[in-house]
Amino acid sequence: MLPSCLTGHWCLYAWDMEKKRVHVLDPVLAQKKRADQSAVHRHIIAALNDKFFDCIVEHFSGWDDDRQRYKIVFYNLAHPAALQ
Repeated sequence: MLPSCLTGHWCLYAWDMEKKRVHVLDPVLAQKKRADQSAVHRHIIAALNDKFFDCIVEHFSGWDDDRQRYKIVFYNLAHPAALQ
């Protein structure tokens, strides 16, 4: 899991290595359409994913995982106060 501060608000990225997913919890953008959320997060996730897997390859010999097969999952878990 990686908490991140984006232009004044916090979000959380969490990698599920078994299901090959990157979960994104962003309370500010949670009410937006997936395309809008993706426009903000996809480049950040791509950069983080590359570095994350570079570390895995360097530190864990024999770990063979396709970094390109990870699906991005967004959640609508926003508390009403976070939307104001």
